[in-house]
Amino acid sequence: MKKIIAVVLCLILAGSALAAFSACGKKDESGTQPAAVPFKAGVWAVIENGEETGKTYTFTDSMTECSFDNGITAIPFDYRIEGQDYIFHMGSADDNSSANVIFTDEENASIAWADTGVTDIVKYVGEGEGKGEAPSDVRRMIINSEPVVITAKDGFDNAGVTELLCDAPATYSFTASDEDTTWKVYVLDERFEDGARYLSQAKQPALEGNGSLAIDADKYIYILCSESAFSADAASDATLTIDYADEEDVTPGKLFSKGVWSASVDGKVDTYFIFDDEANGRTERADGTGGVPFTCEQNGLTAVFHFGSADDVTNAKFSTGDNKGTFEYADKTVVYTFEAVSGADPATFEVPAAE
Repeated sequence: MKKIIAVVLCLILAGSALAAFSACGKKDESGTQPAAVPFKAGVWAVIENGEETGKTYTFTDSMTECSFDNGITAIPFDYRIEGQDYIFHMGSADDNSSANVIFTDEENASIAWADTGVTDIVKYVGEGEGKGEAPSDVRRMIINSEPVVITAKDGFDNAGVTELLCDAPATYSFTASDEDTTWKVYVLDERFEDGARYLSQAKQPALEGNGSLAIDADKYIYILCSESAFSADAASDATLTIDYADEEDVTPGKLFSKGVWSASVDGKVDTYFIFDDEANGRTERADGTGGVPFTCEQNGLTAVFHFGSADDVTNAKFSTGDNKGTFEYADKTVVYTFEAVSGADPATFEVPAAE
């Protein structure tokens, strides 16, 4: 009887060992890592504590011409997949940044960067506004460590106009290399299809000369040089440098919002500009002699006022940093210095009594 029990125990132990050996030699299919896949084309927001941080990755179907926006600058990149590894070329083809990417589903993932130890939790938020789908002949305005420099020669193949597509929302500064060449900057929602030479006839520039502009992503930027556009021999070495603006030089997209502004000449308040909203308002003379209603078309550092009638066209140009506006009235030119009247309600505002 003891021999029978011993034989049975040996068989059981042998069977267990064989099963264990087989398990060691066989791949556990239940734990197999899924095949690495490309990111879904579009914009992926970086998430912290369940909220979007403002940082975004933009991926394309081709895995090239992607970009990472860290809230300050946009860094172009492309990437490839090697086995389970994702290799990114961030800002340069020479860069090889490795990351471990784990998808929880098609629209949620984590990107663990091997060199920094940082892990970005990302969520797909949409196709974006045409990122990665720009016309192939449009140059994207991407600023990394170096600003973008436009030369007078750049636009000669297109009637003197250089065409760019803004890659990242920011406030940009525009600085000319000399005072002899005039530059006009146009910011449009869509590509201008009517021929570049007619641009100045059809659109108002957002900026003329040096200054800064707040520009959203995927806006078309046209830069017109005052030099002859029809002979490359006429172009000088003049340049326009585009960079991120310093905070103190930031110009809002709209110069005026709802409120009241005093307009001074030579240090004395001359007129009050009372805006019911960005496009409508009235003026009141500081001496109490009355005023007129107006409508206003604001465009960056320029505006067109229609005082009293739609037939009146008064162009105004503004400069950054000093709140000055040059108004070209029909019979004279006036330079105002504007200052917001704190706490003033446009609906009830009355001109202060003369002291």
